[in-house]
Amino acid sequence: MIGPLTAAAAPALCGATAGGGLWLLGRSLRTGSGGAEPRGDSGIAAAVARWLTRVVGPTKARRLLLAEDLAVLGVDLAHHTVARMIRISAALGVVATMAVLTAASGHPLPTSALLLGCVGALPAGLGWADRPLRRRAGARRQEVRLAVAAYLDLVRILLIGGLPLHTALQTAADTGRGWAFTQLRLALRWAWARQLPPDAGLDRLARQVPVAEFAELRLTISTALRGASPVGALRSKSAHLRAAEAAHARLTASTADAAMELPAVVVALAFVAFLTIPLLVILTGIDATP
Repeated sequence: MIGPLTAAAAPALCGATAGGGLWLLGRSLRTGSGGAEPRGDSGIAAAVARWLTRVVGPTKARRLLLAEDLAVLGVDLAHHTVARMIRISAALGVVATMAVLTAASGHPLPTSALLLGCVGALPAGLGWADRPLRRRAGARRQEVRLAVAAYLDLVRILLIGGLPLHTALQTAADTGRGWAFTQLRLALRWAWARQLPPDAGLDRLARQVPVAEFAELRLTISTALRGASPVGALRSKSAHLRAAEAAHARLTASTADAAMELPAVVVALAFVAFLTIPLLVILTGIDATP
């Protein structure tokens, strides 16, 4: 049962979490409407990043902060950190509100249940904020894989048709549609405007958007620009990307099949337990009735 001190602290916890979440939500909405980046949000994100880097190291900190997914989607780290904190505050507010309501009804929550609810609010809030972002980042990576394979095929066809490599690279990028082809066009135009080779623009794109296929495309184009057979290099890389995409599709399908079979396995185990437990009670001579 909740003691007097815990019962008195529950309304304060509810008000603090709700107030913190509303304050962060108000700052976020004011940022979206006003267009200016609030310095407080950047400070929060920087403080969280510094603390995680100090505790778990830079590599794990980037993974926990979803730095690569945010870069792929072009989402600001400060905005996503605020979104995480708002959702964690909302989850804590739900737990605190339940504690207040149950205490007011005369059936307060056990202290262990309240503590477990507060601890569980952290992964619940993080999952609420991160799952849509991870899904969008996965879809964008798949788009890049398919787009780069198609782009290499287009460049190879144009080279066979007699176009020089530089012209073929730009023409193939202008032909495609979608976010990935737009990034390729912008990267090649950035390099052309500065009188740099095309692989310089692709290298800049690979550093801005940390997707492996962009980095591999830059290496392939660099190899072709430095004297290797462009048609052969592009053909082999395109075949490799298509094989990798096919393997990824098979893995996704297998995972989906396993997820569909899991409920049936749980029901079967429950049915076996339903039949086995009474039989064990009879065999051991234990009276199950109260």
